[in-house]
Amino acid sequence: MKKLKYIILLMLGTILASCTEDIMDEINKNPNNPTEVPSRLIITDAMNSSVVSVANGDYAIYASVFIEHQVGVFNQLYNTETRNDASVTSATTYNNAWVASYTTMRNLRDVIGKCSPGGSEDGNYHTLGIAQVLMAYNLAVVTDACGDVPWTEALDPTQFLRPNLDTQESIYEAVDQLLDDGIANLAKTSNFAALGAQDVIYGLQTDPTEYWTKFAYGLKARYAMRLVHKGKATYDDVLTNVGLSFASADEEAKYTYNGATSFNPFYLLFTQRDMYGSSKSLDSLNMNAADPRKAKYFVPHPDATDQVNPEFAPNGTPDQIQGRYGISSYFQDPVQTTYLMSYHELKFLEAEATERKGAGTGKTLAQAAITAAMTAAKIDAADITAYLTAIDGEAFDAKYILKEKYVAFYIVEPLEAYADYRRMQAMGEDDYIELLNPQPAKFPLRFTYGADDVNNNENVRKAQEKDNGQFVYTDPVWWASPN
Repeated sequence: MKKLKYIILLMLGTILASCTEDIMDEINKNPNNPTEVPSRLIITDAMNSSVVSVANGDYAIYASVFIEHQVGVFNQLYNTETRNDASVTSATTYNNAWVASYTTMRNLRDVIGKCSPGGSEDGNYHTLGIAQVLMAYNLAVVTDACGDVPWTEALDPTQFLRPNLDTQESIYEAVDQLLDDGIANLAKTSNFAALGAQDVIYGLQTDPTEYWTKFAYGLKARYAMRLVHKGKATYDDVLTNVGLSFASADEEAKYTYNGATSFNPFYLLFTQRDMYGSSKSLDSLNMNAADPRKAKYFVPHPDATDQVNPEFAPNGTPDQIQGRYGISSYFQDPVQTTYLMSYHELKFLEAEATERKGAGTGKTLAQAAITAAMTAAKIDAADITAYLTAIDGEAFDAKYILKEKYVAFYIVEPLEAYADYRRMQAMGEDDYIELLNPQPAKFPLRFTYGADDVNNNENVRKAQEKDNGQFVYTDPVWWASPN
């Protein structure tokens, strides 16, 4: 009996210990920090970061200086403008953009895992498709910026603490596959409710999946244009995808800020940092004198002495000063739209592809692209008509179409303007615009890698240390390299 009593006591002690552990487990759980976050919440964060930190983040801010949409006149952007190696070739300069891209992609990886077969939201096809389209977009941005980057071993630090770099050629194959998979999933019947307001890009549309599908085809057109030069796509591929994409500006992939809790990043850059000046080359060499956009593109700085005529900053040699050089009027608009892809970009792709297939066939499409771009720039219809009349005698060959596209991208699309220029360099047609920076040999052909991974991943460090960082001036990314 005594032995039985000890056995019972031992069993009670074990049960009490187990119960105590269960209770402590519950006590230690933070209800405000759940371990299982629904994909509908993660995808919203990924959309916001794609817009603010990637599309209009540091890559775009610096690209606008490279491409001479803007002149860097203060602090970091002045160092970039004057091609200070300590800035342009440093891994710390673009680290925020690098981290933002990979953080966004890690979140998208979580959504894709949850919504794929075997995941906790298996059958949530529409959220899965959106995540795949956004993953393709973000992956393309980082590889367009840096070339070969971690991908197949990235985003899973438990398995690959120091991922290897993938070639840009293989990454572009992955981008195209992501878009195809996204399109396929968006066409399926989902077992889950629509994202609704959690979709900050297309959530207010009657059928958001239709719009996301059109965005995906637009991206396929954009990336196909990159690859024609490499023999990996054709102009017919571009046109086929254009035909399946946006039918009007109402369908473009964009984000509009409210001016109270959300603000355009370029507005914040001006109001908080004030590091840009109006570009002399853009005004004097690359815009037609009759272009009505000049009055909006270039306005006096609010602190300038002359409040009538903006002062243009000389490309590459400005004085480092705030409050003197002109600025863009769009920087004073807190709700200026950010585009993941605009309708006018799609129309310019259509015009260029058509013109390259047959000389003299792209003019009407180019005029439609210019009209769409000027409408987006808030130019009056009468002024648009007058401008089209003024340029009617232009050649409207591929170079002229690209020049108009370059001007159109001034407001908030410097990443694509930078991509176009590098593509034209590879094709030997970069004279479609004139750049005035007196150090053309130091035109950055790519961005450096991010310092976080340079410091912690020997594979990224090895790539960054090539030629002590001077590779940014000499090594184009794969799709922008001569054949």
